[in-house]
Amino acid sequence: MVQIFKIIINLAALFLYFCYKIVISGWIVGWSVIRGYRGDDDIMVEYNPMVTSPWAIVLLFSLISMTPGSLSVDISEDNKVFYIHLLDKSGIDDFYSVTGRIERMLARIFA
Repeated sequence: MVQIFKIIINLAALFLYFCYKIVISGWIVGWSVIRGYRGDDDIMVEYNPMVTSPWAIVLLFSLISMTPGSLSVDISEDNKVFYIHLLDKSGIDDFYSVTGRIERMLARIFA
């Protein structure tokens, strides 16, 4: 029973954090569009996930795509590398930071 309670708490924390990041990212992307940004500074990055659970990998891959400004493009056959398109390369550090935090939350859920 305690384990289920921990999973529910961690899911709620992930949900709230992800909703917050979607709103912030949406404002940043929206403001960029209003200012006339044409996507000239995009970049493809590789992300090496630490999670190994198939469900965690699928969920992380999907959550990256749901975040404004990033798009999951492909995953290696061994599930060890994600190929991600970022709208603006100046946000690469933020991408790694946010994705790492989401991944740690997923690891607590699927542990």
